[in-house]
Amino acid sequence: MAAFPKYAELKRPDATGLPLSWGVWGAEDQVGTLNHITPERVAAAARLVKRGVRFNLDLPLHVPHGIIKPKAHYRRGAPVPTLFERNDADSWGRDDKLDGFFLQASSQWDGLTHYGTPGRFYNDTAPEHVTHGENSRLGIDRVAQFGLAGRGVLADIPRYFAKVGRDWDPMAQQVVSPADLEACLGDAGVSLEPGDILMVRMGWVGALLGEPELEKRDRLFRAATYSGLSGQEDMWEYLWNRQVAAVATDTVTVEVWPRAVDGCSMHLAIARLGLTIGEMFDFEALAADSAATGEYLALFTSSPLNLRGGVGSPPNAMVLR
Repeated sequence: MAAFPKYAELKRPDATGLPLSWGVWGAEDQVGTLNHITPERVAAAARLVKRGVRFNLDLPLHVPHGIIKPKAHYRRGAPVPTLFERNDADSWGRDDKLDGFFLQASSQWDGLTHYGTPGRFYNDTAPEHVTHGENSRLGIDRVAQFGLAGRGVLADIPRYFAKVGRDWDPMAQQVVSPADLEACLGDAGVSLEPGDILMVRMGWVGALLGEPELEKRDRLFRAATYSGLSGQEDMWEYLWNRQVAAVATDTVTVEVWPRAVDGCSMHLAIARLGLTIGEMFDFEALAADSAATGEYLALFTSSPLNLRGGVGSPPNAMVLR
């Protein structure tokens, strides 16, 4: 079996000058970097569960859009639930539905069709295969069927920066570099291994949920000046060479925002590297437990919606320790 290629060995065949991972896992691959999750790595992650405690990582579906002003996003909003009653001699119960349910409006995975490189999506997938029909490729259903579980590794940036005397503001467009991640993880006594799901807390969700004033909550979303991971090649190379399976943060965009319009970005890594990224995860309780116990590893599980051709999904994620 050929050795997994280093970042520097990836082809750069087009005018962007950026690498492509297409074909690394075969011409038919539809899950990208999630391929780093092997049965052996899942079994090893399961052995991390010692106390049996569970931490939900999903925000309520109406957050953030249901707790900020309308039209904060040009398209998305909070789902509108309808409750149906049935009260008769044979049945006493309820049913419900959601209208306006945007799959990437709250905690979410970005599927591999969320962002493309001009003319194509990951692994040379043509636009006509980005559909909810039978010929769909790269949909979130592929992730649901693959099974997203493994070793979760938490990097708590605000607590680490406070410890070393560095200022941190989740709305100040501060950039978390690979060196920052390494230092944060090293301080926690952990390091990344192939197949890991990297969870990066930056404090945005905590700030949103802790803000009682509507106007200030709204600005936390609407200002769109988010601190986040570097979206440049330094981060691409760091994640690729460490064979990280997926990256999830508690920010709206994962990367510092506004992102670079031209050139590199974490969103472009979806198409060119096959990287799965997650946004607006709730790491507050998990991070508090880590600070109290010194544990920064956990079994991570996620079961996205099995929606054929879905572009994204709530993660339905939790970690267990």
